[in-house]
Amino acid sequence: MGWKKRVKIYGVVGMGLLLLLSVVRPYRVSDISMNYTLMDGDLVWVENLTIGVHVPSFFFFEDRHLWSREEGIRRGDLLVFRHPLDRRLYLKRCVALPGDRIFQKNKNLFLQLRGDSELTFIRGKQWGVETVRRRGGWWLKTPYAHFYAVVHDPSVVGPRELIDFPPITVPPHRYFMMGDYRDNSTDSRFFGPVPYDYIYYRVFAVWQTLRSLDALGSIRHYDETHPLVIREKY
Repeated sequence: MGWKKRVKIYGVVGMGLLLLLSVVRPYRVSDISMNYTLMDGDLVWVENLTIGVHVPSFFFFEDRHLWSREEGIRRGDLLVFRHPLDRRLYLKRCVALPGDRIFQKNKNLFLQLRGDSELTFIRGKQWGVETVRRRGGWWLKTPYAHFYAVVHDPSVVGPRELIDFPPITVPPHRYFMMGDYRDNSTDSRFFGPVPYDYIYYRVFAVWQTLRSLDALGSIRHYDETHPLVIREKY
């Protein structure tokens, strides 16, 4: 085989791999904000189709979709997005869609679907999620803890955003993100709902590392060096 033909084959293979990685790619989890759904060292596979085709992130970030499909985002999806205040990619759970109302009290998350009290009450009964009546109608109380491994650490009391935040309505084209390990997650409680164009990928498969006793016993639980973390009952 001549060198020209070989270069051509390598070029086609390289372009094919580049195209494939633009649509599907792996990411390794390197923080603890999603404990215990995802843990440090787990591998996740993400895709760039269901929620719209984003400009792929190859050593740079361009916050723009080549094809928009916001209706592909669902409550509970694990999404990869760019932090609004820096250039890093984060992985969190989408807990509220545009039009949803949300607040947190004593570390309990309350969600009102589309700002519709009656719809929220009906869905709560259908899903088996506790509904409570507060000012503004019916709310789902800690709905994601009913389906996912949402974790709280009763010894962690600060910062304030980890305990309480006031009711807000998620604006159009924005999504409220939270980590499943609620007491050690920098998320929308701090930087607000994430714009759609900042959302790059959706997780569709998880390859977990082995959960040996040694590994589980060495899990980091929160950042003890954080200046606002107070270790006492709340």
